[in-house]
Amino acid sequence: MTDENFEETRQKLLKYFSNGITHKLILWIISKESIHGYGIMKKLDEFFNFENSSCELNFNSSKIYPILSKMEKRGLIVGEWKVNENNKRVKYYSITDDGIELLNQIQDSMNSLLNNPYWLAFFEDMTGREFNNEKCN
Repeated sequence: MTDENFEETRQKLLKYFSNGITHKLILWIISKESIHGYGIMKKLDEFFNFENSSCELNFNSSKIYPILSKMEKRGLIVGEWKVNENNKRVKYYSITDDGIELLNQIQDSMNSLLNNPYWLAFFEDMTGREFNNEKCN
């Protein structure tokens, strides 16, 4: 594989990884605080700040707001317009009971993964870290 092909493949894999988890992270971020879309974008940028990587996964409004709109329509979050400290109208998002229930289901699924020795071996190989199965229960 040429350096160019490798770089393209690496960037695609990182993009697929981030896309696969973005909805869950957004819901989790909103569960921690009432937050506006720009704040969510900044937090996601922190999550996907890969050191030593030329792959930039910046989150912008054209990606985040459609996700927030879908989550709102599905009843997972609710948006409320407020005036911020700069006297601008900004939409703040909060999690609903259905959103909390979905997060609990995600947590159950993640705990199942971490209790599965094959997934533990995968995570250990991919991170170079040892995971103690005792902590996952």
